[in-house]
Amino acid sequence: MRTSLFQPARLLAAALVASLGLTSVAALAAPKDAENFVRERGAEAIAVLSKPGLTDQEYAREFVAFVDRSFDAPAMAQFALGVYWRQATEPQRAEFVKLYRDYFINTYSQRFRQFSGERFDVHGVRAVNATENLVQSRIVRPAPAQPINIEWHVREAAGQQRVVDLIIEGLRLGITLRDEFSAIVQQGGLDALFKALRDKNLTFNRGA
Repeated sequence: MRTSLFQPARLLAAALVASLGLTSVAALAAPKDAENFVRERGAEAIAVLSKPGLTDQEYAREFVAFVDRSFDAPAMAQFALGVYWRQATEPQRAEFVKLYRDYFINTYSQRFRQFSGERFDVHGVRAVNATENLVQSRIVRPAPAQPINIEWHVREAAGQQRVVDLIIEGLRLGITLRDEFSAIVQQGGLDALFKALRDKNLTFNRGA
């Protein structure tokens, strides 16, 4: 039986078609996973806010647990520090991740604490790449307040979905913070940024 010189090429083409087919299925599945993840986390956040008689300390514990289950703080911190991440030592990086996480928790725990009677709706998702998706949502508030539009930038890694950025009414949190942090570093170096974050977190903890 004669073996065609083109048979290996045909086999390779078939393998590529099969591979592309599998990739497209995975790409179609990822946005739905991200959408479901945000829907579940949003419902969880609203449930925390709706708990009657929750003390400030109890709410703080619930919110910290929510953030740790939902957000990739190290990835968010690295993006926010921008080019200065490469200049930082390993101890500085570790300290910055902790300072950033505390700052994020302090800032948004207070903002979410102001909500009551809201509804969380997820209404779309679009792929960024094979592992990242933008999930569109809104927090619907009692009239006459306008809804708050939020996009959740979700990344999948090792089978886990985590939020790596938020876009609130068109403003991207990561870029906003990176610009603010960069301005501080340019004026006083990384030490100045770390001090500013420590002072801000201390102010939050004092209840200011």
